Amino acid sequence: MAVNVLVFPCGSENASEIHQALMHSIHVRLFGASSVDDHGRQLFDSYNGNLPRIDDERFDQAFAALLDDWQIDLVFATHDTVQAYLSERIERFGVALVNGDPQTCALARRKSATYAAFADQPWVPAVYASPEDVEQWPAVVKPDLGQGGQGFERVADAQEARAALERTHLPLLVEYLPGEEVTVDCFSDFQHELRWVGPRNRERVRAGISMRSTFPAPDPAIAAIAATLNKRLRLRGPWFFQLKRDRQQRWKLLEISCRVAGSMVAQRALGVNLPLMAIHDHLQRRVTPLPQTAVNLIERRILTVAQLDWAFDTVYIDFDETVIRDGRAIPSTLHFLYRMQGKGKRLVLLTRHASDPRDTLRKARIAAELFDEIIHITDGRAKSEFVRGHSIFIDNHFPERLDVATHCAIPVFDVDALEFLS
Repeated sequence: MAVNVLVFPCGSENASEIHQALMHSIHVRLFGASSVDDHGRQLFDSYNGNLPRIDDERFDQAFAALLDDWQIDLVFATHDTVQAYLSERIERFGVALVNGDPQTCALARRKSATYAAFADQPWVPAVYASPEDVEQWPAVVKPDLGQGGQGFERVADAQEARAALERTHLPLLVEYLPGEEVTVDCFSDFQHELRWVGPRNRERVRAGISMRSTFPAPDPAIAAIAATLNKRLRLRGPWFFQLKRDRQQRWKLLEISCRVAGSMVAQRALGVNLPLMAIHDHLQRRVTPLPQTAVNLIERRILTVAQLDWAFDTVYIDFDETVIRDGRAIPSTLHFLYRMQGKGKRLVLLTRHASDPRDTLRKARIAAELFDEIIHITDGRAKSEFVRGHSIFIDNHFPERLDVATHCAIPVFDVDALEFLS
């Protein structure tokens, strides 16, 4: 039986990664919810963008009603504050939360609590009570409740430190770590065994998101830190921590998080699907990672989708240079057509092809049955004469698009626009 999985909030980068990691699994039914209308609307077929914020007194009741309405079994929280909030209430909600131990979530949420809990370890950075205690400048001021590099400020002396401490909410004054940084994606199972430790370098970062990642060689020091964290904390599911080298090239801890990171996609590209492992672990199945060692680089980019304010039931599409080019199928067009077919749209091939389009389809290894209708224009009539009803029209030739847009008053698109239409 499939597990009903809620991703909340569902419009962030890591929510998108959870969606991509689980969307093909026969073990999962996906649901997305947010407190503001966001990109989750484009991802999740079952979507609610109107939940109150977690600091709204109406949230608990609305969230419980949503869980009941969708019969949710398991929740992925995608923000550290949301993770900590839900972990304190998850038993009352009657569902499971991935990595939902409340004590661990509370400790991971505050860097001061994390550093205090592991103060006996050599990999915890020095924390200073005041600028007068700093042993070597520069130092760093950062928020206790921040994540990633948010609020990070390098300070050169005591005067700068006092000013930064004054303007930072819940500040921490810690040693400056000038060296290499690494993020370590991990997985702990229901038997408290550490099943995966996957370090990755963030070689290019945009808006806090790693756009280029590589995989460093195995490091026993990193593995030992992961083992200690797993031993002392109650972790179950995907989690990650970040390290940076100090002036002596020793690893020091930056932070721990109990949630999925957006750039955990790097592990999935290796063949290690951490969100899907969480589903099987929820079902108390033993999981075994099977990484693909040939993968050594991950590149990412921004994906753009468009919301079409036009209800349609039929897609009219040209053939030459739209479905095929040089006798071969255009993969992006086929992807679009199968996506539309999956949504129940009627597909009509509308073409002036020089020969029988069915023969050319066969040679291009495209099934003619993909199309509900094939209209072959041989008498020079305008394509607009064949377009009917609530539809959209796709053609690489501008005069054809202009004709249909003018006479049929429907949306028309060139081939390059298909990637935007979901």
